[in-house]
Amino acid sequence: MEKLTYAPGDVIYKEGDESQQVYLIKSGRIDLIDTYPETGQVVSRSLGPGRVFGEIELIDRRPRSATAKASEEAKIVIFSHDEIIDMVFENPENSLFLARDVFDRLRQLYSTNSLDGELTKLREEMHETVKSAVISHEARVVTSHNGMAAIAGPAILLIAIVIGLQVYLH
Repeated sequence: MEKLTYAPGDVIYKEGDESQQVYLIKSGRIDLIDTYPETGQVVSRSLGPGRVFGEIELIDRRPRSATAKASEEAKIVIFSHDEIIDMVFENPENSLFLARDVFDRLRQLYSTNSLDGELTKLREEMHETVKSAVISHEARVVTSHNGMAAIAGPAILLIAIVIGLQVYLH
């Protein structure tokens, strides 16, 4: 376990980084930021004291899905993968702080009893759909720009030759 303090604007981890740690906020605020190719960075969640983040990627062993950045001075307790595994197997009751946030999010996402649950689920689905659509659109724009450049280059050259011949012949 390691305790660190982050100043406002400090990046804790970046989207795509390897997942080796889980973070517990003791004080301050942390923003989880998604990056969209065309519109830039968007704060998807802002977390305060007592909240855990970075746990999902540690469990599924995938790269970080967002960037975590301190929005104000924050004191963070960092747990390594091995510490989390030891905690779960040696003192399962102490692992509840990790599970609490995961279960709270799952409860919100899949609760059929509340409008808030439905809105949260819809927001998550829309978030992923929009992110996927923006990335797909950017890929098409890049492809179309490259295609237009391949067509426009010879066309401009041909026009320049025709104009040059006219000027030279007259």
